[in-house]
Amino acid sequence: MAQGLSRGKLEAHKNLKLDPDFFTRMLSEKKAGCIEYLDFDVYLMEKSVMPLLLQGLDALSRHVDKSAMKDGKSANSRLPFNPLVWLAQYLLRNHPRYVKDHRTPMYERFSELASIERGRRCLLRKRDQMEAVWSELVLENDNAPLLLDDIPTVFQRLDDKWYLAGALQEKLPQDFSKVQIFDTASKSRGAIAGVADKDRIEGKLLTDQDDVSFEAFFTWLEEFVRGNDILRASAFTDAERRQEETEKKARKAEEDAARRATAMQEALERRSELEEQFETVTADMFINEDVSRILNKGAVIKGVEEKEGAPPLQGEHIMLIRLMLGIWGCPVNYDTDGDVWNDCALAAWQQWLKARDVAAPTGVDKATINRLMDKDEFADYLQSTFPVGDDEEDDNYVRQVVEVRNFVEDEIDILVEAIDEDTGELLHLSLAEHEVEEMRQRLAEATLDKPVQAIADRVSGRIVSVMPKSEL
Repeated sequence: MAQGLSRGKLEAHKNLKLDPDFFTRMLSEKKAGCIEYLDFDVYLMEKSVMPLLLQGLDALSRHVDKSAMKDGKSANSRLPFNPLVWLAQYLLRNHPRYVKDHRTPMYERFSELASIERGRRCLLRKRDQMEAVWSELVLENDNAPLLLDDIPTVFQRLDDKWYLAGALQEKLPQDFSKVQIFDTASKSRGAIAGVADKDRIEGKLLTDQDDVSFEAFFTWLEEFVRGNDILRASAFTDAERRQEETEKKARKAEEDAARRATAMQEALERRSELEEQFETVTADMFINEDVSRILNKGAVIKGVEEKEGAPPLQGEHIMLIRLMLGIWGCPVNYDTDGDVWNDCALAAWQQWLKARDVAAPTGVDKATINRLMDKDEFADYLQSTFPVGDDEEDDNYVRQVVEVRNFVEDEIDILVEAIDEDTGELLHLSLAEHEVEEMRQRLAEATLDKPVQAIADRVSGRIVSVMPKSEL
């Protein structure tokens, strides 16, 4: 596009000398290190405002020189010439965002220089944080002053503190024994003593055995940073994002740990309560006559109708069996007759049998009553329903992969329906509010061969994390 410009415009642009030296001259050195300063000078160069404005003013002066002005009017217009309007129109016509010509590389170079300058300022404005880390190392060193060999440790601490992932250390010297750092205090002493040598001009050159003050260190760092491309502004932006993500994960881990501890405490209390109820009801069943008939004489309860020779369908033994079903997590629902063996009680009994993998319909007989009162089997049930183990095997159990199917309506919590991939068990698990939108999107995109999988915590009954698509 540069070929379409006149030779005069190209020559004018060349004569303006819009080069890196121009960029440096436009910076406000007095305010560059001020925290309150908003870097307007860098912004004007970064967005190409200053170089474009300079070109516009140059073009305006040439236009005025060439125009034949008569009583404040141009020869080609009846309206008064307004230089501000002309300049504004020039800026609009030549906006770097829309116009790509011979100036584009120059604008891009200025943007790059602005990013470098922003990075320098971001780094040097962290002097207080640098001094704090320096003081921490001095304290760790039993208040002994730092040496040149300690400076890499300072930068390592700063790199970690700022979440720069090694970017700062990569751009700095690794061996400070060869770096020239001067003790600026000796510069003042030399000037007072009238010494006319290098000590008076730059201070004493420090060696491996000399103590390094923070002031001497920062004086060297400031000069080094201003003369080199250490970190771009984007490095600090990326670091802030990493810091936010790290802190977010830490908060989530703390919340998960607290929620897990609460859930485990509730599980322990619930297990203790159920164990106590189990012991009480079991003891009562062993001394009940009708239960003894089932255990010792082969009596069986079948169906919901009275049968000759079978135990009665109403009485204390029925109440005990129903209580035991409730303790096993299969309560008799929608029924107020607590000592009657009816359809509701039979449904609860069949639910309990199904959970025990008893496929064929069977009545209340010796084998099933023995299982109903089996302490070891009940302990296994409590462990699976209210897991509270801390060892690795138990942790593998409570943290399981599930397939999320859909959301479940609930007025209090945000719940999803999921299938345990190992057991096929249907689970209702809570979901954190900030993960709802992602889950909805993943469910909308899910297919039979690519379902939505997640890690579930069986202790707290919640989704811990949604597995990435790449892991499916």
